[in-house]
Amino acid sequence: MGENMTDLSLLAKRYQEQMQSLQTQIDEVKRKFTVVSETIELLQREGVFDKENPETPIVVSDRYSDKSVPEAIEDILRLNQPNKLPAATIHLELLKYGFKSESKNFKGDVHSILNRMEKSGKILSAKRGKGKKKYFLPKKEEEKKDVVST
Repeated sequence: MGENMTDLSLLAKRYQEQMQSLQTQIDEVKRKFTVVSETIELLQREGVFDKENPETPIVVSDRYSDKSVPEAIEDILRLNQPNKLPAATIHLELLKYGFKSESKNFKGDVHSILNRMEKSGKILSAKRGKGKKKYFLPKKEEEKKDVVST
């Protein structure tokens, strides 16, 4: 009977260790959640995001109000080099910096324009696995090669 009690004591100790480990994980997730929640609240208070729809950024300047979509996209990619940006981020940047469109599907239009720009060689894209494309500008050497060869 002493052997069974020892087994149960070991099992109880193992469960106690698991509970402590899980509590540590819960505490870490709560800490991260608090940081993210406070950041969202701060950005909303500062007017960076619309309070009703946090997906829609508030316009912070009119930088792209007088540019075509391709010109604005090239500027966004230039300003964010060497980062590669997904279409959704490019769409939000256009809106955030004052691009106005009457289109009912401006997000879809941005995807189409990105594809056309890629086919013409003005921009490039990278895709990992089944992920979405991320766009970037060609390096200067690649642009020079294209100019020489045409």
